[in-house]
Amino acid sequence: MSEPPAQLPQLRFNSPDGKIATPVTEWCPLMADHWDSGRENPYAKCALRRIEFCKCSNGVRHEFLVLYFGHWIDGSSAEAVVCVDRTVKLRTQDENSAKQFPGLVSSRSSEPSQALDSIAMIGSPHDAESRLIQSQGPYKRLCTLRFPPSSAPSALEVSTILLLVHQQAPSYDLIESHCFWFSDSVWRSLKKLFPGNEELCTPNDHNLRGRFVGFTVGPLDPSVHAVCDAYPSEWQRVQEKVRQVKQQHDAKLAQAEQRGLAQGRAERQAEIDQLRAERQHDADQIRQMQIELAQFRALMGVAASEGAKD
Repeated sequence: MSEPPAQLPQLRFNSPDGKIATPVTEWCPLMADHWDSGRENPYAKCALRRIEFCKCSNGVRHEFLVLYFGHWIDGSSAEAVVCVDRTVKLRTQDENSAKQFPGLVSSRSSEPSQALDSIAMIGSPHDAESRLIQSQGPYKRLCTLRFPPSSAPSALEVSTILLLVHQQAPSYDLIESHCFWFSDSVWRSLKKLFPGNEELCTPNDHNLRGRFVGFTVGPLDPSVHAVCDAYPSEWQRVQEKVRQVKQQHDAKLAQAEQRGLAQGRAERQAEIDQLRAERQHDADQIRQMQIELAQFRALMGVAASEGAKD
């Protein structure tokens, strides 16, 4: 039996214990800040293989995306599955607490509600359906978007696009910026920015996207255009952050190596000094023995001379 694939903090190739969710506003920075012992950022090598556009079968027909990422080690067939969606946090009577709701909701407050755009770690594809039903309820897979290896975005690039979509509408709005808008904006932004992909779905299933009780509640083309326009500069900023992280760790590694060399030189010098001291001690002993031998010979010579006189 083969060993389980290595994990990453922001991509789980084995199903995690319990629910692990990360806001999209944190997912991208966490990936960019990742350091892997001097190697290339592994999130830049985890390619998006496909996306599934899903719709809940009950309630407000909440929509969400399921993303499948390949392993960063070449030749590995392991995949990490994440669920991406928008929910809303509404304040309760207790100002220090809040409740999270999927889909379309209406807030009585005049203040805009906070949108919760997040990534849930699902783990292995083998457990994906059961874990999604557990968290989302019964759902239907409407469409699949496949990316060839030659043009597939990396996990780091996908996290950048998710952040940009969130920035287009950070607040939840019942009319425009709901779960339908978020899923569609992410889907179409990725489809437009990384061409060569293949969208698989029937016309009937495609027409179910962005619809609630027979009404179309999305999509909004300006949001997709804005994300695509902002992506090049934002991606350049993320790449610069990755380079800075590498440079910082390279500098720390160089300092550690210099300290190690200095310590090694000091230790070697101490050994050399000790060896020199031992050699000097041996030389002193030899000289002392030579002196004593000369004295002994001198005494023997005197004794022999006196014996001859007698």
